[in-house]
Amino acid sequence: MKNKILWGLTLLPMFITAVALKFMPDKVPMHYNMSGEIDRWGSKYENFIFPCIIIVMTVFWKLLMRHYRKKQKRLTDDKAIKEAENNEKFLYCVAVGMAVMYSVMQCLLLFVAYSSSGGETSTWSVHFDEVTNIILGIFMIFLGNMLPKAKPNSIMGVGTVWALHNDVTWSKSNRFGGAACMVCGVLTIFETLIIGGFASTMVMLGFILCMGVIVCVYSYKVYKKYYTNSR
Repeated sequence: MKNKILWGLTLLPMFITAVALKFMPDKVPMHYNMSGEIDRWGSKYENFIFPCIIIVMTVFWKLLMRHYRKKQKRLTDDKAIKEAENNEKFLYCVAVGMAVMYSVMQCLLLFVAYSSSGGETSTWSVHFDEVTNIILGIFMIFLGNMLPKAKPNSIMGVGTVWALHNDVTWSKSNRFGGAACMVCGVLTIFETLIIGGFASTMVMLGFILCMGVIVCVYSYKVYKKYYTNSR
């Protein structure tokens, strides 16, 4: 059932695109500059590119989930088996979340292409970058809520060498990382609503960069504290 849900969400953008293209002219806007002005027109069939990327991403997540499923069968330690099982569930939730986010973004891309294809306007009919930032902000909140549920591994979560030192450093680093990711998502939504435009995207990238640095520093401090106390 879970597999059907994931693939259903993954293939939905492809289906929506196939239907939407029937109502579009052969040439549609395919790229915009920083001012939101159309600077390239292309074939409407180029809109299939993003749905194909979504499928590739889901295949990637499925391969990772398969890795942890095989790991469960290979391990004998109950704790390690449980961790592999939890990581498989974590990956599934992230894959579903990303599939939903990508579906919304593809619908937005199609709407922008359709509404701008009449030739009556040379700019975005909607503030695409602003809507995208808000969608990413919501996804960061979702991802931040999921991070504490990940178990020690080097593929996902706050996987610094310091976080992987032991279960305590991993748990503390990922709880903090999850909270930081949620704060970053909330700040991204608010600054987008206030600043808007391409500038809000730059601010969002600044938030993400700062969050990464802060989380890494916190992970190191937790490691140093544990290492010092355990000596």
